Amino acid sequence: MRLLLDAAAQILGSGNFANVTMDTIARAAGISKKTLYQLVASKEALLSQLVARDLSTLELLLESGIDCAEDLLSELRMYLTLWARLTLSPLALGLYLMAAQARETAPGIARIWYQEGAERCLGLLRGWLDKAAGKGLLAYGDVEPAVELIDALLISQPLKLFTLGVQQSWSDEQIGQRVDMVLDMFGRSFIRPSVTGLG
Repeated sequence: MRLLLDAAAQILGSGNFANVTMDTIARAAGISKKTLYQLVASKEALLSQLVARDLSTLELLLESGIDCAEDLLSELRMYLTLWARLTLSPLALGLYLMAAQARETAPGIARIWYQEGAERCLGLLRGWLDKAAGKGLLAYGDVEPAVELIDALLISQPLKLFTLGVQQSWSDEQIGQRVDMVLDMFGRSFIRPSVTGLG
C-alpha cells in the first residue's frame, strides 16, 4: 500500500493529470491493476488514503497542552508551517487542480480535497484554538475570526496565486515568511494582552 500511495503521490505531484489513471499508478508502483483494485476500490478511495496519510502527521502536532501565550504561538508556528508545506506541496497542488478541473465530471475528487483535506485542517485548528480559549489565552468569540484570518493569509491567498498562474511553488523560506506574518497578525489581533504581559 505504501508503494501504491508513493506512486500516486509522485504522479499527481508531476502536474500531468492525464497520467493519473489507475493503470499508470499500478505500473509506477510495480503491481498489477488487479492487485491495485484488491487494495483500493477506486481512484477516489486511493486519493482519500493519500490525503489521510499526509494529514495524520498534522494531527499529532496539536496533541500537546498549552498553558501560556508562548506555548500557543510556538505550537501554532509548527502547525501552520506543516499545514502550509502540505497544502502547497506539488502533491496537494496537483490534487487541488485536479479537483477544480474535474468538479463536474468527478465531484468525489473535489470532496476529498475540500472535506477530507481543507476542512479537516481548519477543523483541527478550530478545535485547538477552542481549547486555548478555554484556558483564557484568547476569547471564544475570536476563534472563528482567527481561523478565517489564518486560512485567508496562509492557504487561500497562495492557492489563488497558484490558480491564476502567478506563482507555481513555494520554498520553505517563503512559507516561513508567510507563517511569521500570520503569527504576528494573530498575536496582535487575538492574544489577550494580559496573557502576553502587555496589559
